[in-house]
Amino acid sequence: MSFRLRLTVLASLAVAIAIVGTSFVVYYTDRHELIGQIDSDLRESQTLPPLNTVVGGPPSRAKALLQLSSGRRGKIASGPRKLPIHFRLFLPSSSAAVQVQVAPNKIGPDIPKTQFSTETIKNVPTRVLKLSLRGETVTISRPLLEVDRNLSHLRWLLVFICLGGIGAAALLGALVSGRAVAPLRRLTETTERIVETGDLSERTGQRGRDEISRLSARLDELLSSLEASLRTQRQLVADASHELRTPIATLRANVELLADPGALDADDRVELAADVRDELESMTSLVGELVELARGEELDVSPSRFRLDEVVRAAVDRAARRAPGVSFRTRLEPSLVTGVPERVERAVANLVDNARKWSPLGETIDVSVHNGLVEVRDRGPGIATEDLPLVFNRFYRSAKARGMPGAGLGLAIVKQIADAHDGSITADQAPDGGAILRLQLSPTR
Repeated sequence: MSFRLRLTVLASLAVAIAIVGTSFVVYYTDRHELIGQIDSDLRESQTLPPLNTVVGGPPSRAKALLQLSSGRRGKIASGPRKLPIHFRLFLPSSSAAVQVQVAPNKIGPDIPKTQFSTETIKNVPTRVLKLSLRGETVTISRPLLEVDRNLSHLRWLLVFICLGGIGAAALLGALVSGRAVAPLRRLTETTERIVETGDLSERTGQRGRDEISRLSARLDELLSSLEASLRTQRQLVADASHELRTPIATLRANVELLADPGALDADDRVELAADVRDELESMTSLVGELVELARGEELDVSPSRFRLDEVVRAAVDRAARRAPGVSFRTRLEPSLVTGVPERVERAVANLVDNARKWSPLGETIDVSVHNGLVEVRDRGPGIATEDLPLVFNRFYRSAKARGMPGAGLGLAIVKQIADAHDGSITADQAPDGGAILRLQLSPTR
């Protein structure tokens, strides 16, 4: 069942329940009012002119009953119609003298007990009023044929109203649901087309404040993110292929030379083997950096609180052991941050290695930590103004760096780690030469 048909059925069902419920209320309310009018007419029948009869025994009492039964039977006005009201008087079998007085709302000197009921008399539904006092009962009745006739007409009228209302609700529900589902149908068609074609550049284009428009806007944002991610992946694969092509070709040529016994003498063979080892180390580093970039900006483990100054001290100590030609001067203040310590240490290590690569032998690299900020300053040639916006791009290498080892991924990895930690990375020229790189993370109190 389609969503539009389901919506139409639900709307029709809701209207049907409302109409049928209302019809029941109208029917029973009208029936109650009609019965109430009959009861009111029966009460008004007690306002006949007073009848005082004193009888001294059963014969006189019978005469009085006949007089009441025959002389008081007649037509009693009831609204626009007049229906017969019948009186009957029932007395106990005692032979004592009884005084019967029919007066407004009274029989005898006391207030009588009244009781209404609906009975079937000679196959005719009848409304009966019984007045009881001191063992004597006056029964006043009125047929309900007119009431039943009116209620029968009302029942049929309500049946037609229910059927017509449900039919109209179904028709209007189909029209309204068609308009309501139209944006959702367009959204579904666009999504199916994107799945079939794989074109992430297509957008739904629906705008508004309702739920479907908000869903469309979020879907467009998701498509934009997916398109950017796919574009980045393709660029990464293309750049990685380009970067790997040269060392692989070099390795292949060197291995072929080493495989030829007469191509090289012993000294050249040793030198070529050293070049192969260097190329393998370079490729190993490049593959590691590519794997780091492929992890994206999402944190692969749950973040925790840690001392940033301790992580920076470990990265500096490790760099100092690998680069004895330069010295490090640190100013590390205790600083507590939240994140993944291993990835932050990788980012700091890349900053320190970048500074070590550009620093001349014998120079000093300054490293400081304060309130979540890591600052690394070298005393190399600095970064050209035109290169400042590009140094964190993947595989970007300035003209000065093209003759140096590396694939241009170190600072790109730092930026990715900073983004994953809701931080930032910037590069500036130092006032007295060299470059200053700043990694800012949010401090934790």
